Amino acid sequence: MAHRKGRLALLMALLLAGMTASPPAVAEPAGDPIVAADGNIVANGGFDAGDPAGRPSRWILGAAPSLQSAKLSTTVHSGHASLQISDNATDNNITVRSEKRLATAGTTYAATAWVLGGSGTTAWFYLEFWDVTGARLIAVDKQPAFSTSWQKVQLSATAPAGTTHVTVAIYGAQATTGVSYYDDVSLVAQRAYDPRIGVNRELFVDGYRIDSMSDVGRVVHAGTTGKPVIKADRPWEKTVYIYGTVVQDASTYKMWYMCFSPAGTYNLCYATSADGITWTKPVLDIVDYDGSTANNIVLPGGGTVVYDPDATDANRRYKAMNYVAKPQGYDVYFSPDGLHWTASTANPVLPYGDVSNVAYDRVNHQFVATTKQRMFLSQTPGTNDRAAFVSTSKDFEHWTTPTLAVEGDAADTAAAVSHGSIETQIYGMPVIPYAGTYLGLPWRFEINNYADGPSGPGYGDGPVDVGIAASRDLTTWSSPDRDPVLPVGTPGSWNDGTIYTATTMQVTDNEFRLYYGGFNVGHGGGDDQRASIGIASWRRDGFVSLTNGGDDPGTVTTKPITVPSGGLHVNAKLQAGGSLSVEVLDASGAPVSGFEHGNPISGDQLSATVSWKSGSTIDSLAGKQVRLRFHLDGGDLYSYWFA
Repeated sequence: MAHRKGRLALLMALLLAGMTASPPAVAEPAGDPIVAADGNIVANGGFDAGDPAGRPSRWILGAAPSLQSAKLSTTVHSGHASLQISDNATDNNITVRSEKRLATAGTTYAATAWVLGGSGTTAWFYLEFWDVTGARLIAVDKQPAFSTSWQKVQLSATAPAGTTHVTVAIYGAQATTGVSYYDDVSLVAQRAYDPRIGVNRELFVDGYRIDSMSDVGRVVHAGTTGKPVIKADRPWEKTVYIYGTVVQDASTYKMWYMCFSPAGTYNLCYATSADGITWTKPVLDIVDYDGSTANNIVLPGGGTVVYDPDATDANRRYKAMNYVAKPQGYDVYFSPDGLHWTASTANPVLPYGDVSNVAYDRVNHQFVATTKQRMFLSQTPGTNDRAAFVSTSKDFEHWTTPTLAVEGDAADTAAAVSHGSIETQIYGMPVIPYAGTYLGLPWRFEINNYADGPSGPGYGDGPVDVGIAASRDLTTWSSPDRDPVLPVGTPGSWNDGTIYTATTMQVTDNEFRLYYGGFNVGHGGGDDQRASIGIASWRRDGFVSLTNGGDDPGTVTTKPITVPSGGLHVNAKLQAGGSLSVEVLDASGAPVSGFEHGNPISGDQLSATVSWKSGSTIDSLAGKQVRLRFHLDGGDLYSYWFA
């Protein structure tokens, strides 16, 4: 949506200036808005934006005693400005550091900059890696030789174990004096690309397979919601919501949901349904509440449940994870039926403890847990930063060390600030394996004050909505657009304060369905706090689309992919008079004979077969590497796949 807004703003500017020419076509980066088209993860690397005092925006100034130490200059390598570093006897140890970006241990990062000497000694260039506590693990550096011509300086290093963030820095050392200029700073993660696409659907939640786009923008689609399907209507239910699980067993839907009691305790409850809409809360006679077992509670303390259809031990068909306070950590439990649970003797199996979400990846035969950890990296001094960490396990008892997956980054916090809030943190994140990709649903906590909170000052208050992220390997995550897939409701509605979601998604040929818990208040709670469970739905693959408004046709070109056997299919919704066609290029980008002109697809198509005017079939290219170029004229493209 950001691209469309940007073009509208440009058009308005032209009209106000008395011009009637249409804005030019724009080739867009395919990834994160804080990542440039060439993969650069440094914001304002060209130093073309600054504050009123002339200091560079999106850079952190360390020891710089005066404005003259580090400021913007019109002496440039390209663009409008550069960074001028001035070392002298008074101003030294000057550090200008980029914003921290998430990094992956074992990944190699390449940093480049252009440097010009003004006088004396040139400032140093640093590539730095940091751990979760904010400690710098390693740094590689270089002091360019003095030169009155612009020269390129390069650094490269592999992120060590324990890395969570990476930065670049420009440093004027204490023992040196002089003036130097830095411009066009770049930091790129060097990650391998796999052209094998197989038969998985390729969604546009990330930009992994996109090489370029022109006159096409990415749009996040909010789910369709309605009235609650489960409300708090039992004596042990003050509020009901779902961190939990919904599975369909034959003709029965089974739900495990959270409830908070008037006594101040959390419990995991159970409900069933024939259609997924009308639910029954059976009397189970398992757990005592207030002197009676006539309730639907299955596990005190709550938790999230995963169904394991491949379990070799029938007594471990269902698995659950829950937070415990003493000793603090995450405990796991096993059950033959999802009702009667036995605690593991290995508890606690993971450190810390708070929100957890668990899933089963049936393709790779592993369990995935995303746990909320509190890092000491909040932008607000004296407060902790919530973030989602990922662990995996083969047996649900022995887990890999939690690694940072998604945090509230600069783009999230910028959105929060635009709403008048302070910052954004990640409260939890279910991970759903789907079509060869891991879809993440980060619960984004937009903190508007630290005076309120469920446990007193310092915990924060504000709304929680749901975004969308994706990963191919559970290590590197992408979130190209920060619009919510599940926003809070309109003011005064039952879900206008906080949204949490299930850890499972129901998928049909036509639809995604996701159960969610909605609160009428933000994270800080309140005396009138209420919560219920509802359903959100999307067309299949419908979280994100690539869109064209129909004024000027757009194109989307993929990176090289290895063609499997089978036909090419697309999920698209075209406007009246709109169309979609596909051109096939070879790996170098040259048209492939017989595939230059695709037959146009029109209307609303959940699974349209792509064909070509020549009569050629894509199956004839099986095993070869090609690029697909989608020609989109008025409508939305949601996914494509071979089958």
